[in-house]
Amino acid sequence: MRTALRFVVGLSLLAGDGHWSAGVPLPEPIQELSAAVLHGKIYVAGGIDGSGRPTSAAYRYDPALNRWDRIADLPVPRHHMPLAVVGDTLYAVGGLAERTFVPVNTLWLYREDRNSWEPRAALPAPRGASAVGVVNGELIVVGGWGAGRRLMAASAIYDPAKDRWRDAAPIPTPRDHLAAATVGGVLFAIGGRPLDPGRNYDLVEAYDPATDRWTPRSPMPSRRGGLAAAALEGKIDVVGGEARSSVFANHEVYDPAADRWAAAPPLPVARHGLAAAAVGGRLYVIGGGPKPGFAQTDAVDVFTP
Repeated sequence: MRTALRFVVGLSLLAGDGHWSAGVPLPEPIQELSAAVLHGKIYVAGGIDGSGRPTSAAYRYDPALNRWDRIADLPVPRHHMPLAVVGDTLYAVGGLAERTFVPVNTLWLYREDRNSWEPRAALPAPRGASAVGVVNGELIVVGGWGAGRRLMAASAIYDPAKDRWRDAAPIPTPRDHLAAATVGGVLFAIGGRPLDPGRNYDLVEAYDPATDRWTPRSPMPSRRGGLAAAALEGKIDVVGGEARSSVFANHEVYDPAADRWAAAPPLPVARHGLAAAAVGGRLYVIGGGPKPGFAQTDAVDVFTP
């Protein structure tokens, strides 16, 4: 009863009107990719391509030119690998390798001036299907699975100035295929699943690096894993996801200040394993899988609040 009541209340609130429009498609269909914004441009890297194989391809979208360009490939193919930007640097964090979904501990940064990827200090332990946020110039990695396909409770923080990792408070609910976004110096870990797409979570847990503590927040109106999230205008837009036999078009918006969820216009193309990034006051939803499991699209949908 409590769960149902929360669902109704969450959906009774509307996150404004807003509308979706079609963006310039990706140069190729890709799922299980991530996105980040550097200098007003959106970067995506890795994923699973239209042949069902892990890819090393990386692309950059320039909103001013309304164009995708290919940049230097990753050193080796990766998928389920989060991207994040700290200051003037793009990072690619861990991920899964090969068709057997092997977690890895690599950390690469992208050198925009040289159009190349360079290694940095490896993660404390291999992990993929995790999520990353940035607070106070540091990367915070949460969730995912590690060796033996075991869920990771440990959280890790990377200091680029020292090229060094340190431990952080473990996430209260270990999960993979979750999303994360940061607002006001706090990281919000959203949704995900315990390895099983039939057991998705609606959980939201907030990590404050200033206190090294996690606190529960209001759950999502829906239970979703394989979703994506991006911070836009002080709120967090959460889109897409996957259940065992279906994919989600859900678009729900979380207001951290009010600890409240609201419904928003659904995705034009339901999918999972998608990427999301906000730039220029718009939300860009990129690629993903329009069917459960292995499926790829080149669709880019743009939401204007």
